Amino acid sequence: MTTEEVIFHSVEEVQSFVNQAERWPADVDVALGSCVVDGKSLLGVLSLGIHKKLNVIVHDRPGE
Repeated sequence: MTTEEVIFHSVEEVQSFVNQAERWPADVDVALGSCVVDGKSLLGVLSLGIHKKLNVIVHDRPGE
């Protein structure tokens, strides 16, 4: 599992992130405090807000 902090500055950045996450074979989560959403969900990530420090959690690929 890998965790990185990110800040999205526009809806377009969120959309680009979600498009890339959708192609990733493992689970991707985005968290703000105790609220965690699916990183492959545009509405989920947008619900956390723009211009905030978010934690992206990339889980290990299946079978690793």
